[in-house]
Amino acid sequence: MKFVGLLLLLCFAVGGSMKAMPVNNTSKKDHAAAVAGIYNGEAFIEIMQQKMKLKLELQRIHRDSVIVVVKDFVLPTGQKFSYRSTGVSVKPEVKDGKTVYKLNISFTYTYNGMPMKVTATGTVKDGELDSLVKATIMDAMETKVTYKAKKA
Repeated sequence: MKFVGLLLLLCFAVGGSMKAMPVNNTSKKDHAAAVAGIYNGEAFIEIMQQKMKLKLELQRIHRDSVIVVVKDFVLPTGQKFSYRSTGVSVKPEVKDGKTVYKLNISFTYTYNGMPMKVTATGTVKDGELDSLVKATIMDAMETKVTYKAKKA
């Protein structure tokens, strides 16, 4: 009887440890690490019809999310713009045999006392970031910013 009890205990112990370590554990990739880094590029601000240099950083916080950081971006008006997001998910997609990472973000911002709703989409492929930012100012006027950059 003791033998049967020990055998059952062994089966539960092995079964429990197998459940704690899933078989597909190795398939989890670190998508955030693939896109994390500093990106140097140009932003075209539609409302001002100007191209400007912009440095953006994607900081890894989890295997599938990053924080978007923009520091001291100076607008043509001389006003500095700095931004730090909360967690932004990084979603991989395979296109033409290559992995493309997609990022989506939305936030509100006040510029010269005017409230703005901002949504941005970005794709990272082969160390290049392409982004489209749409801003709605005071729920009335919409403008766009396109940003193209390479990983430093």
